[in-house]
Amino acid sequence: MSRTPDQLDEEERARLRRAHIRLRNASSALEALTATPKQRGRWDPRPPTEEALDGARNELRAAWDALWRIEAELLG
Repeated sequence: MSRTPDQLDEEERARLRRAHIRLRNASSALEALTATPKQRGRWDPRPPTEEALDGARNELRAAWDALWRIEAELLG
């Protein structure tokens, strides 16, 4: 059964919002590790460890999967 966003109750909207926030935060964390711009007059940032990169990538994938799972569950 397919529903529209306006048919969600407050708890369901909050759940979907949290999933979107998690995905945004995971994306920002990976961006901070991989796409930090160099700034003139400052030292180069230290490269991230493989462990940090793997953790950020895994969280991004998990957040992406969770968002689509929750959206499918709530909106069909």
